[in-house]
Amino acid sequence: MTKLKGMTGLNRRSQRKTEVEEQPKKTEKITTVATRRNVTTGTTPVPMRLSDNDKAELNLWLEALSAQTGKKITSAKLLRGLIKMRAQVNEKKLIQAIYEAN
Repeated sequence: MTKLKGMTGLNRRSQRKTEVEEQPKKTEKITTVATRRNVTTGTTPVPMRLSDNDKAELNLWLEALSAQTGKKITSAKLLRGLIKMRAQVNEKKLIQAIYEAN
């Protein structure tokens, strides 16, 4: 064993360990690649149960909106848009339409 000269694997590992400990810790990763963030709102998804006629009407409305915008509009996007313009909706007419739909 005394004839071994140079660095052994054990010596290299212990030397790397001390080098890593001496380097300052990086707190923030700098990259040009977008990272996926885990964003949760803490709410559960809302399922929508619709009759076949209502599903067909919804699909026709979504297709018309998609044709006007040139982008795919989903039912979730439509609902988000309706929620955003909630203050502009006439609530009496909306309630009347809800009662007529049932």
